[in-house]
Amino acid sequence: MNVQEILDLIEEVLDNGSSIPFSSKIAVDVDAIRSHVNEIRLELPVEIEKAQEIVEHYNSIVKKASTEASVTTSTAHKQADEIVGAAKEKAKGIVGNAEANSKATLAAATEQARKMVGTTEIARLAQEYSDKVRSQAAKDAQTIVKNAEEEAAAIVKDANIKAETVKQNAAEWASNLRQVTTRFVSDIMKNSDDVLSQSITEIRKARQSIQAAVDKR
Repeated sequence: MNVQEILDLIEEVLDNGSSIPFSSKIAVDVDAIRSHVNEIRLELPVEIEKAQEIVEHYNSIVKKASTEASVTTSTAHKQADEIVGAAKEKAKGIVGNAEANSKATLAAATEQARKMVGTTEIARLAQEYSDKVRSQAAKDAQTIVKNAEEEAAAIVKDANIKAETVKQNAAEWASNLRQVTTRFVSDIMKNSDDVLSQSITEIRKARQSIQAAVDKR
């Protein structure tokens, strides 16, 4: 039996009191009321303990939700860093390959020109041809490197966008979780506080009624 039910019994005893003739007083079963008051004294600590347990329980819910939100945010940041890191490594590899290819092209052109050098006329023609080959190779190498750098930049940009999206989604989820949990716990704590306050108020009213009944007696 909880405090509210005991208070209802006290009110029932008061309502069933007998009117004393020629006065405004009533006769009540004092022993029954005292018995119910003792029951309240026994039950009240239990009610308070239950309210405290509710508060502690939902405080633990808030703490757990905050921890989960922090873990999610941390994981999102880690994933974002991994995405950017992988993109940078890929871009680095593309640029490195492009530079290696350009050097190989220039080396091949130089070697081809060297082999063509012989007589003066052949040397002149070979030099002209080699100059053209090296010039074209240099242009091709620049184009390769430029394209590689553009591709690498695009990869890194896309990775940064994806990483930022992951971070934002994690932050929004964490914020929503904290807000929902806080509102839920706040409502529960308010309801518990209201119930406890109501019980205390009812106990005070009952004590006043009992005292009034005793004074009339």
